[in-house]
Amino acid sequence: MGASVKTGGDENAPVAEINVTPLVDVMLVLLIIFMVSMPAMMNQLSIEIPKKSNTPQSNEKPKPTMYVLVDDAGSYYFQFGLDGVPEPVLFEELPSKLIAKAEEYSKELVYVKAAPRIDYGRVVTLIETMGKTGYAKVALDKNETAAQLDDPNAVPVEAVPPA
Repeated sequence: MGASVKTGGDENAPVAEINVTPLVDVMLVLLIIFMVSMPAMMNQLSIEIPKKSNTPQSNEKPKPTMYVLVDDAGSYYFQFGLDGVPEPVLFEELPSKLIAKAEEYSKELVYVKAAPRIDYGRVVTLIETMGKTGYAKVALDKNETAAQLDDPNAVPVEAVPPA
């Protein structure tokens, strides 16, 4: 431990110097802990920072967002844009249809919308299938009918209009 040496003065006077040795020891231990744990924390989260573009914006109309829907009966649909008409797809045809659409949408953010009472396993299977067919960015979209279930007086609205 650190000791202070008094040079002259009163023997019973309090020492007005801070003992820096324990402070330095604690700071070095914390520094080592952060240096060891930081690489492990950095591998868990991938962050993509958008790059500034110097090219002028083109007047091209952006392509509509792709939605993959699952209704209460477990049927699958493709929908392009919020106003698009849902296209029914059989589960057996789903991987081949996803591969066909992957040419345009594999690098885009694709949303999965599921009915509020659908089996969770179906949604997980759908997301796994999308990952295996080349979709890098898949997100779950908020389902408006799920919010209505909290209100006991609300009449549920169909998530997907009948075809």
